[in-house]
Amino acid sequence: MKIFVHQFNAELGAVDRNLKRIEGLLAELVPGETDLVLFPEMCDTGYAMDVIVERAVTWDENHLAGIKREAARLGATVVVGVSERTGNDVFNTAAVIDAAGKLACKYRKTHLVSIAPIHEDRYLTPGGALGFFAAGGTNFGVMTCYELRFPEVARTLTLRGARVLLVPTAWPAVRVEHLTSLLRARAIENQVFVVCAGRVGTDAGTTFSGNSMIIDPNGTVLARGSAGTEEWISADIDLAAVDASRERIAALDERRPRLYDL
Repeated sequence: MKIFVHQFNAELGAVDRNLKRIEGLLAELVPGETDLVLFPEMCDTGYAMDVIVERAVTWDENHLAGIKREAARLGATVVVGVSERTGNDVFNTAAVIDAAGKLACKYRKTHLVSIAPIHEDRYLTPGGALGFFAAGGTNFGVMTCYELRFPEVARTLTLRGARVLLVPTAWPAVRVEHLTSLLRARAIENQVFVVCAGRVGTDAGTTFSGNSMIIDPNGTVLARGSAGTEEWISADIDLAAVDASRERIAALDERRPRLYDL
């Protein structure tokens, strides 16, 4: 499976221009040579809470139409972090567009950042279900940025059958070492591939870390982006590595859930 990840730098508040740029970036990819493409968190609005609340749009406006067309042209799944307005609620959502150009899944971030100065929890509404979808015969889980700090999310998705965890982020550069450690830990402990799209640039005084990564079930980093540059990274992943890792170290089978008070 060929995975592409883009380290996007959103223009704050410029929803139409940002989505048009993503459409143009997808146009750079070649049909038949791409299976899945991942973009970072909140690519349409940028990542500043007041701007998100002001600029988030309802999906009735079909503002992802261009990206859907590109997904269909590529015959690839495209996952992009965007805003979503529903009535008085605004969600931090990962849109999953399938190889036919249809919205296959939308994952609304369930664990919102409560850390100053970001405070998603004061502006956004949390989702009520975890992110899980199937594509190309493979099960995927989606968890957004801050949710890397909740191992229960990754473990639950793994137990439901996810073999690849997709992580769109806008991770602060000041805590980049946390990002690196958490991504590798989630891969190793669940024996899954982890694919992270890291935002670059600066919004509202927060500089983002980049450092997109594609990590195998043993914690080996197959591809890694830079700290501050818009760029593509990619890797071919062999899903048989999930089974091979679990046969070598049977930690998932050796769990004793009756002992765990979670």
